[in-house]
Parts: sequence; C-alpha cells; structure tokens
Amino acid sequence: MGSRELAKPEWQSFCDRLSKALRGHYWRTKTASLVVNQEVVAEWVPLLGFAYDPKKDHLEITLRDLDHRVRQPRTLYVDEGTSGIAGFEVIDAAGLRHSLALSEPLRVALGAPA
Repeated sequence: MGSRELAKPEWQSFCDRLSKALRGHYWRTKTASLVVNQEVVAEWVPLLGFAYDPKKDHLEITLRDLDHRVRQPRTLYVDEGTSGIAGFEVIDAAGLRHSLALSEPLRVALGAPA
C-alpha cells in the first residue's frame, strides 16, 4: 500500500489504537529505530508508546530510555502494508523529519474507532 498521510483529527485516536496494539504484544516486544533529519537518535530499542495531545499540540514517541516529543507536528505519514504498520514519519513546524521504523509490522486498523 505504501505511505499515507493521516488527517490531524485522526491522530489522537490512531495513536491510542497503536499504543493499545503495542500493549497487546507484551510477549514479543516491538522494536523501533528513530531518526531525526537523517541522524539516528535510537536504534532498535523497544517501542513502548505513541501519543498525540491536541491541546498541547505535541506528539510523543516513547522508547525504552527515551521519551521523544515532537512539538507542533504538521504532518503524519503512516507506512502501511498488507502485514500492518511498518513505520511513521512526522514533520514538525520547522520542517524537521522524525522517522520511526518498526522491526516488524504491527497490525493497527487506521479507520476503526479506538
């Protein structure tokens, strides 16, 4: 399927579904790599959560030993395929790209309610 942009009103419920799906994989930890503007911030560490707070307008990616916050995110792309979500890219107000790649796809319904 490839990458698709999520509309901002979808972000909070999508992030909630993603975090719920991560909790459902407690027996097999999902790992991820985080890259900000081509600089590796974290490499293949457990992904613990993903949240969007519309009031504060920030998106938070929680990895083991790292809480990465994207302030004023403008665009959220989800890399999805037939096996599930493979990664994300968030572009903030300054144009910085925050990319997250999952070690293996995670099944999350994009259109379903939380």
